[in-house]
Amino acid sequence: MTAHSVLSPRNEVVGTVSSGIASERGSAVATHRDLERDLEREVEVLATNLTPSIEPFPPVVEVIRRRVIAVVAPKGGLGKTTVATNLAVGLARQAPMSVVLVDADVQFGDVASALSLDPAYTLPDVVRALDQKDTVALKTLLVLHHSGFFTVCGAAEPDNGDRVTGEQLSRLIRQLSELFRYVVIDTAPGLGDHALSAIELATDAVFLCDMSVPSARGLRKEIAVLNRIGLMPQFRHVVLNLADRKSGLSVRDIESITGVPVDVAVPRSNLVALSTNRGIPLLEDGGRNPGSVALSKLVARFEPNAPVKRGHLHRRVVIS
Repeated sequence: MTAHSVLSPRNEVVGTVSSGIASERGSAVATHRDLERDLEREVEVLATNLTPSIEPFPPVVEVIRRRVIAVVAPKGGLGKTTVATNLAVGLARQAPMSVVLVDADVQFGDVASALSLDPAYTLPDVVRALDQKDTVALKTLLVLHHSGFFTVCGAAEPDNGDRVTGEQLSRLIRQLSELFRYVVIDTAPGLGDHALSAIELATDAVFLCDMSVPSARGLRKEIAVLNRIGLMPQFRHVVLNLADRKSGLSVRDIESITGVPVDVAVPRSNLVALSTNRGIPLLEDGGRNPGSVALSKLVARFEPNAPVKRGHLHRRVVIS
């Protein structure tokens, strides 16, 4: 018997077995592919059925940052109350019933006079309510102006207002900032206890000066002190009030003295004095004049979508 005749039957058996195994493997692979295809079809059907019931992601809601705006000046007579009242009127157009104006000049505040208000309750009454933890009644003590904002008017008598402490004023500002989108504070001149209490809690400071060397130097010192003691608010807005071309100084001169750029220039105008005497802010009157245009530019800096310019060249303002 040759080797070939001996091995041939075995080879046939091995070949038969091998082909059988291959056939089974092929059948298993085919079955697996069929299962995969069936699974894919089921997933497609399931996804198709679920798609109509899937709700899209809710739109991203922009969180409106609450702002505490302190209107400050190194000395009196620079128009703080005029700027503060017009700012409140302008902001109330953007956010009706979401603005409160606080007269924090505790001794000689005249917000009530500038707005023709006769308040039943003033600053001492409001802080007294907070001392009694009566926060629910807080809004009932505020005076509503017909332009759509609330006010906390200053005391009628200086000695009564002087009883309000800086700590009480701070507590009031904190409470109001939880209730209103904008808190505008007309501060006392200089950097006394009450002014510092307001500035410490402010997100924005509106600094005022006029076109005189003493005023510009006073503003420079005021800003330097706030930077040195770490109380400078996050955002700074410099307003050149009572601006004209007859003072012998230019905007460039004022910026050189103060060391900061001027953001808004409110021109000197008889209409400003008239509006104050009438108790009707320029922006409430609705007239179109250089003063109203300048004050509207200041209000626009606090709009929710107003761009915050950082690292850009400053464009010097022009006096109308």
